[in-house]
Amino acid sequence: MEVLSGDFLMNQILGLNGLVNLSNFAFLLAFTVRDVLRLRILSLASDVMILPYYYFRHEPLWPPIFWATTFIAVNGVRIVTLTLERRPVILSDTEEELHRMAFATIDKRDFLKMASLARWVDLAPGEIIVKKGQRISDAIVLISGETEAVISGKTILSYRPGQLIGNVSAYSGLVSPMDVVARGPTKLATWDMEHMREFTESRPALRAKLLQIMSTDLAAKLHERLTVERVE
Repeated sequence: MEVLSGDFLMNQILGLNGLVNLSNFAFLLAFTVRDVLRLRILSLASDVMILPYYYFRHEPLWPPIFWATTFIAVNGVRIVTLTLERRPVILSDTEEELHRMAFATIDKRDFLKMASLARWVDLAPGEIIVKKGQRISDAIVLISGETEAVISGKTILSYRPGQLIGNVSAYSGLVSPMDVVARGPTKLATWDMEHMREFTESRPALRAKLLQIMSTDLAAKLHERLTVERVE
């Protein structure tokens, strides 16, 4: 009995039976981890370890081999995707500055995708950014420089870096009631609003954050404008 017990235990540890037990242990362990990437890796390892058991029999078990190989391929693709998604996000100096000034509440990975849609515009002093009577088709954020909103030759608002250029009417499909002029060397980031709508259509959480940023920005400018009018 002792010899039989010893042989039985060795048979369960070594050889094909050992691989089956090890495969199921890895599969069981996969269900105990919370991290999705680790779960995928353990599931893939489990399928890899069980393949020899299916193949090195008197007659290979082709249906289980096919499905195990399919699961290996699916998990392999997802592991690569998850690994790429978890890479550190590296922003350029300009992108980092813009994120800090205007989009700090947005995850850097989402912001990097947004930044890839942006156009970076450099303007000389005196150039008009938004012309009175013009409908704004781009979302425009000031990165650096001095810009002013002007009505009838009078400056009514000075923009700070990180602020959205334009007012509520301009982003509601109405024409801009004022000119916005660069008073010094100016750098802007612009996004085509139609493209941004398409980009955020499948990202409701990002869209909500952008709308909140826009509302906060426009409310702050309205408050500044009312404050100036009271002083005057």
